[in-house]
Amino acid sequence: MSSAGFAAPPVGLEGDLSPAADALSVDDELTTAAWACALPCALLTLLAVVVLGPPLGDLIAPGAHAYTPLPQFENQFTHEQTEHARYLLALGGPVLLVLALLLAPRWLPRVPRSVAARAAPVTQTVLVAAVAACVVGQYRMVFHSIAGPLSDRYFTPPTLVAAALLAAAAVAAIRRDALRERASALLRDSRARRAGALAAAVALTAVWMLHAVQSDATIGMAEREVLYHTAFTLDEAFAVLNGRTPLVDFTTQYGSLWPSLVALPMLAFGKTLLVYTLAMCSASAVALLTVYGVLRRVTRSAIGALALYLPFLATSLFLIAGTLVNRSTPGTYFTTLPSRYAGPFLLAWLTAWHIDRRSRLAGTWLLFAAGGLVALNNQDFGVPALGATIAALAWSASVRDRAVLRQLAVGLAGGLATAVALVCALTLAEAGSLPQFGRLTDYLRLFSVDGFGLVRITGVLGLHLVVYATYVAAIGVATVRAIRGTAGRPLTGMLAWSALFGLGSGAYFIGRSSPETLTWTFPAWALALALLTVVVVRQIAAQPTRRPTIAALLVLFGFGLAACSLAQLPLPWQQVARLNASFAPREEAPEPNVLVPPPDALTRTFVASLADGPSRFVYKRGAPVALLLTTGHRVADAYGVVDVAPYTGIWSMPTAERLDATLAALRAAGGNTVVLPDPLPVGVLTALSQRGFELVTDAGLRPFVEGRTRPTKVAWPDGGSVIKLVDTRHLHPGALQGS
Repeated sequence: MSSAGFAAPPVGLEGDLSPAADALSVDDELTTAAWACALPCALLTLLAVVVLGPPLGDLIAPGAHAYTPLPQFENQFTHEQTEHARYLLALGGPVLLVLALLLAPRWLPRVPRSVAARAAPVTQTVLVAAVAACVVGQYRMVFHSIAGPLSDRYFTPPTLVAAALLAAAAVAAIRRDALRERASALLRDSRARRAGALAAAVALTAVWMLHAVQSDATIGMAEREVLYHTAFTLDEAFAVLNGRTPLVDFTTQYGSLWPSLVALPMLAFGKTLLVYTLAMCSASAVALLTVYGVLRRVTRSAIGALALYLPFLATSLFLIAGTLVNRSTPGTYFTTLPSRYAGPFLLAWLTAWHIDRRSRLAGTWLLFAAGGLVALNNQDFGVPALGATIAALAWSASVRDRAVLRQLAVGLAGGLATAVALVCALTLAEAGSLPQFGRLTDYLRLFSVDGFGLVRITGVLGLHLVVYATYVAAIGVATVRAIRGTAGRPLTGMLAWSALFGLGSGAYFIGRSSPETLTWTFPAWALALALLTVVVVRQIAAQPTRRPTIAALLVLFGFGLAACSLAQLPLPWQQVARLNASFAPREEAPEPNVLVPPPDALTRTFVASLADGPSRFVYKRGAPVALLLTTGHRVADAYGVVDVAPYTGIWSMPTAERLDATLAALRAAGGNTVVLPDPLPVGVLTALSQRGFELVTDAGLRPFVEGRTRPTKVAWPDGGSVIKLVDTRHLHPGALQGS
C-alpha cells in the first residue's frame, strides 16, 4: 500500500492525510486508554448480560401477547425475552467504551504506567484467544429450528489458512519501502483510473448478481430456499399490481415501499418473474455499488476503493447453499438484498457525501428525509441505519457546539416530517387514503414480541461474537479518531456508521438465530471490516519498522477471509447456461412454471368464481376473492379478479387476528369465497368452519368434519392442489348483485 495508506486527497479538501496524521500510534495516550478500558468494559458487559438478562427479560415481557396463534402454528411461537434483553445489555458494551474514552483524561492519569503499558498486549492476547474459541465454537455449534438441527462452519480450515497467509503477505508488502512506493503510484487517482475502477466495479457487480436472476422457467430448478422465499416477495409486488396499497389495505413483510417501486418496471416490461428478478437484482447492484462510492470517498483512491470493494461484494453475496452455478445467497434472498440493505447502503453513501461536503441545514434536512424513508420502508434495518447516520454526523463533526446540535436536531425533525409527508402523498395517489402506520409494526410485533418463527441461539461462542466484536472495534476506533480530531472525517463518520448499523441490525440474527440468518448480516460486517482495514493499512504504513499489533493482524485476517470469498465468483457463461437449461422436475417443482397460475379455463373458473347461492358459482371480472396462496395476488391478477387478502397467503397468517382481518376485508368488499392450498393443516379449516365457511365438495357445500369431508380439489403446479370454501352467512354477495 502507499505510504499514505491510500492516496492523499487534493490539497485543501480534507487537510493532511499522511500516515502520521492518520495512524493510531501505540504510544498515543488515547490509544493506551482504549486498550486499558476495553477489557474492563467487556467484563462489565458480560456480567450484566449474565446477571441482569433474565430479570430484564421478565420486565420487558408483555403481560398479554398481541396475537392468538392458530392451532397448527402454536409450535412456531418462541418467546425470547431473555435473549432480547441480553442483547440489549450487550449493546451497552460499546456505550461503556465510548464513555470511558470520553472520560479518559480524568481516569488515565490515575492508572499506574506499568499497568497501562501492559493493557494493550494483555487485552489483545485475550482477544486472539476469544476469536480462536469462537472459531472452534462455530464448528461445534448446532442450531435448533422447526426443521431440525442445523449447523454451518462458514469458513473451512483451508480458507482460514489462506486468510492468515493473505494477512501475512499484506503486512510484508506494506512494510517494504519499494512495494509501498509502487503501491503509492498505483493508488494515486487520475481521471482514467477513476473511470476504469468504476467500470470494473459495475461490471463485476453485474456478473455477481447474475446468479440471482430467475425466470418462470428456471425457478423450479432453483435451490429450495430460493424457490420458497421468492414466492413471498414476488407476491408483494403483484399485490400492488392487483390493486392493493401497502400501508392502506395490504401489509408487507419485508419493505413497505419496495413493492410499489418494483411494480413500475413490471408494468412497463411485463408481469413475469424474469422482469421482477432483473428489477430486484438491478436494485441490489446499485445498493452494493453505493458502498464502492463510500469507500471511494474514504480512501480518496479509485483503485484502493476497488480493492476493498471486491472482497466486500463477494462476502455480501456469500454462498449459503447449492453449487457455484445454482446457489442460494443473500442476493437470491430478496428480503435481504435489496429489501433490507438497499435503503441503508444508499443512506450510507449519502451520509459519506454529506460529511465530505460539509453540507449545511438544507443538506442535513434532505439526508434525514432519505433516512426517514429508509426507516419507514423496513424497521429491522432502516431504523438502525437512521441511527447510524445520526452517529456518523456526530462523530465526524469538527465543532461540537450548540449550533451543530441545533442543525442536527432541526434537520432530523424536518427530514422525518418530509418522509412521512411523502409516504402520505404516495398512498393518497395510489389509494386515495392516508397510510395506516400501525401496519409498519405488524410483522415486527408478530416476530419480536410474540416470537413467531424465532430460533434461540445455542451458544455464546461462534462467528456471531466475532461479528459483534468487529462493530465494537469500529466504534472504538471512530471514537479515538473523533476525540483526537484525526484528519479524514468521512472515514471517522463511516466507521461510526458501520458500527451502529451493524449492532442495530444484528438484533435480526439474535431473534432468528439460524446459520443462514447470520450470513444475511455479512454485508454489514464486510463493510465494517473494509473500513477497519483502511485504518490498519495506514497505521502499518506510517510505522513500517514497528511490528504490527495483534489487533491489526486480526483485522487483516478478517479481511483476508472476505477476500477468500472471491473464489465463489459466478462464471457468466455458466449462469447463461443455467438460464437456458431444460426443465428438470423435482419434488417441490414437479412441473415447469411452478409460480405461474395455470392458464386453463377450468382452473380459472374454480379459483376465481364467487358463490351465488349454495350451488351456483359465477365468474365476474374484478370480483373480490381471498386467495390464501403464497402467490395469491399473482393468481388474481392473471385471472382478472381482486385478491383482497392483506397478506401473502395463509403461511403469512399464523394468528386468529390475521385470519379475521382477511375475512373482514373479504366481506367488506362484497365477496364470499376463500381459496386455500392443499394439503393444509386441519386447524385452518376448523377455524374457517367456526367462522361460517363450508367446503366446496362434489356434493355441494359441506361443513368441515375432520376425516369425513372430501373437498373438491384442482391440481396446482407445485405438486399439490387448491380447495375452496364459501361463507354461508353471505351466500349472495354484494359483488354479484345485479349480475
